[in-house]
Amino acid sequence: MNAPIETQAKIYYGWWIVAASFILLFLYAGAGFYSFSIFIHPLENAFGWSRSQISLAISIYLLVHGISAPGVGYLIERFEPKTIVTVFSIISGLAFLAVSFTQSLWYFYASYALLSIGTTGIGYIPLGTLLSRWFVKKRGTAIGASMVGLAVGGMVLAPVIEWIVSTYNWRVTFVVLGILVWVIAIPLSLLVLKKDPSEIGLLADGVSPDPDFIGPQTAAGDESSPVVLEGWPLAAAIRTRAFWGLVLGFSLGSIGMMGVLQHQVPLITSKGISATVAASALGLTAGLGGLGKLGFGKMSDLIPFRYATIICYSLQAIAVVALLNGNSMGMLWFYVLIFGFSMGGIVLLVAIGVANYFGLASLGIIMGIVSLCQSLGYSSGAILSGLLYDAFGSYDTALKLYIVIYIIAILAMFAAGKPREYQKGE
Repeated sequence: MNAPIETQAKIYYGWWIVAASFILLFLYAGAGFYSFSIFIHPLENAFGWSRSQISLAISIYLLVHGISAPGVGYLIERFEPKTIVTVFSIISGLAFLAVSFTQSLWYFYASYALLSIGTTGIGYIPLGTLLSRWFVKKRGTAIGASMVGLAVGGMVLAPVIEWIVSTYNWRVTFVVLGILVWVIAIPLSLLVLKKDPSEIGLLADGVSPDPDFIGPQTAAGDESSPVVLEGWPLAAAIRTRAFWGLVLGFSLGSIGMMGVLQHQVPLITSKGISATVAASALGLTAGLGGLGKLGFGKMSDLIPFRYATIICYSLQAIAVVALLNGNSMGMLWFYVLIFGFSMGGIVLLVAIGVANYFGLASLGIIMGIVSLCQSLGYSSGAILSGLLYDAFGSYDTALKLYIVIYIIAILAMFAAGKPREYQKGE
């Protein structure tokens, strides 16, 4: 009985899926999330709204994103990925156009809620699910490479959007963003995205199946690669220690990460460092996140997933210790280097972790549920830092708490154990 053989094609089609995902995530992050702060001042001038009123829109955006995640995960399992991404690209474009017609605060919030739904459908949940079908041995590398698009989108589109706002106005900018999504995302999803390698007669990783071969593509019990491709049904997965280990670990880690990141500028200036340097540090932190996505993607291909995640959280904890105890420029840049790089691993590790532990059977909806819990962690972290600062007059208590939270998250990931094959009846 012969084993599957490697295809002779020079470029495996899965890498075209990676390239398309990179561009879609570029739009998802650059247009949908990172650009928000650029519009705060123009909206203040246009309507006289307070910054808290305007900022509530991005909180709604993040909350709706988390709530939408399980639904998007369910849809990506039931329908063709190109159909789902195309439909949500249309919704995203319409939402950008809708924002351009803003005349009242409630309309602004509703438009951003619609935008959140639309961008969730072209973001890392559907694309991470799709790439997990196309790659096994190089899953981490593939997902990591695609998710660099998140960081690049923020770095490239933000100054472009700022130029359009300055040259024309914020309404024109939202129209341009809507058209940009339609022109790029819709053709890309229709022409490039395919459900899985079987559409072109291959197995994952570009392996060509031998018609006489019967058996799992990967060995069960190999912790550095996913378990059998059929995977776990949702009802069985949520009863496992691994599921709750991932949920707890990613939720707690997200509290710490966002609690630090969203307050990074005042955290740094409270150390006696200038606001200009603090803003530069924030930009560098975001840029290093792109390198972190590549680094942790590759790392997860080489070592067991949970160890890669433990390293990620350990580095973040070390960075927070440096921020807590350092008042020098040297310590500041040490924090930026370590925190920025390790921060980049979180989003892709969610996609890789769910696929490695639970296979493909219910991958989309399980990833959506984990992402929902992670989103609750994100939203809690920023609020928690503000509350603790107001209560104690400094961020020291918050930073100490986040160090403890990271330790608990590390223990939760360790407790998740090794991936194992689903047995019917579980």
